[in-house]
Amino acid sequence: MEYRIRMANEGDAEAVHDIYGAYVPLDYVTFTVENPDVESYREKISKTLEKYPFIVAEAPDGKILGYACGSPLRPHDAYRWNVEWTIMISPDAPKRCGIATALFREFSRILSEQGYRYIYGVLVDTNEASIELHKSLGFTEVGRFENAGFKSGAWRGIVWMVRRIGNDDEAPQTPLPLSQVNAFQDGDRRN
Repeated sequence: MEYRIRMANEGDAEAVHDIYGAYVPLDYVTFTVENPDVESYREKISKTLEKYPFIVAEAPDGKILGYACGSPLRPHDAYRWNVEWTIMISPDAPKRCGIATALFREFSRILSEQGYRYIYGVLVDTNEASIELHKSLGFTEVGRFENAGFKSGAWRGIVWMVRRIGNDDEAPQTPLPLSQVNAFQDGDRRN
């Protein structure tokens, strides 16, 4: 399947809303109970891009097949080299054609150029497909929290996974804002 990876823009808010919204009713994907409105996603894209990548996989016809975005791991300054990521693939996107892997590779490449060192994923503990995807991308499990959230009438646990993307043997520099790295040398990446 042909698609390209590019930086998201506010015009992608409706597609991101719809992709995420497809997973909100499922108790094994997200702890979100109600999908925010499209305007909230527009704001999220804009705010995320101030500091972190927000990228989409786009089919030749313009359909968004999936996205990946970053957010702070924790609010304290000493965590600033860590990024929590979210990856979502459209439920109707073709399966097993490398979209998730391509999104991760581009996402981690950009973060590495910015100077980040670790990417964290926080997954519902019953989401075996996502756990396996993260393992295949080189993430390792670093913690489990039983009964971390209550959704659909039952308690759910979470799994924390991490992947190192930078060299932590030396003192780090403050990560660069996204605007200061050449995220896409030729506009986007094609697969």
